[in-house]
Amino acid sequence: MNDSIIVGHNPFFGVDHLSQKRGNQKALQFEDVARIIDVLKYADSNGVKAMMMSTHPRARPLCDAIVNETSLRAWRIHPLVPYMQKYVRGANVKGMIGMLTDILGQASTSKKLQLFLRGGSGILGKNLEDVLRLLVDVELLPFKDINLGTVFLHDALTDLAVSLGAKEALELFIEHVQKSTGARAGLATKNLSLLCSVLDSTHKKNVPIMASFNGAGFYMNPSKEQCEKALRDSNVSLVAMNTLASGQLLPEAAYGYLAGFKEVKSVVVGFSREQHIDETVSAIRNNFGQRFTENNG
Repeated sequence: MNDSIIVGHNPFFGVDHLSQKRGNQKALQFEDVARIIDVLKYADSNGVKAMMMSTHPRARPLCDAIVNETSLRAWRIHPLVPYMQKYVRGANVKGMIGMLTDILGQASTSKKLQLFLRGGSGILGKNLEDVLRLLVDVELLPFKDINLGTVFLHDALTDLAVSLGAKEALELFIEHVQKSTGARAGLATKNLSLLCSVLDSTHKKNVPIMASFNGAGFYMNPSKEQCEKALRDSNVSLVAMNTLASGQLLPEAAYGYLAGFKEVKSVVVGFSREQHIDETVSAIRNNFGQRFTENNG
């Protein structure tokens, strides 16, 4: 990870972990992609040049707007794949096969032909690995013209693979992202302690981990204390999210806590106002100092 401060997508896509009403208000506020671009441009003027972005339906128009905005073309976008709500909703409406067929239909003809030549549809057959690779490719379509950062596997899939003992699924994702895009692959998790316990030394060294990490213990599973111990003992490179505990913490206190962990290499924070950007970026740099100043960009 080269980006120490990463803008989170939650406010732009109407996600709020504590208040659905507040999330809906944010979604309406940023319904016009131009308003998101204004926030990113102001963040850019503060030296922030990276964003975390899920494959939400708004991702494609936002990526197009970033590409078309000269001052933002150097920004790195760190995708979080897949957008799980899309899969859940699709499976509920059309069933698993119908949902997969629709999503795979977004792939290019050549990609689908490659899959067919390897042995039919493969959706329920022996080519499941091919389907999974193709699904990753489809999820990354909105980012094809973007300066790609680390591609993170959604925590729901990371944690499912860990719980099932399917470490090979994580390895498949990491290998395919690196081979097909040249970008680095990362893993998001809601259980930092458990994920650290199953990764080998190579993955701990080379694969960034994204997890909630904050002074309030918000979304830190199985406990704040166990996450702190896992981080220090495993010495992984952590991308800390929910750093302000969904607004429960003030920036100075939040980043004072995080700066006490040398393993924290990047922080993700959602921005929606200029004043918030000023206060938060200042607090991050005041607490992390040269460690982040030299690493950003």
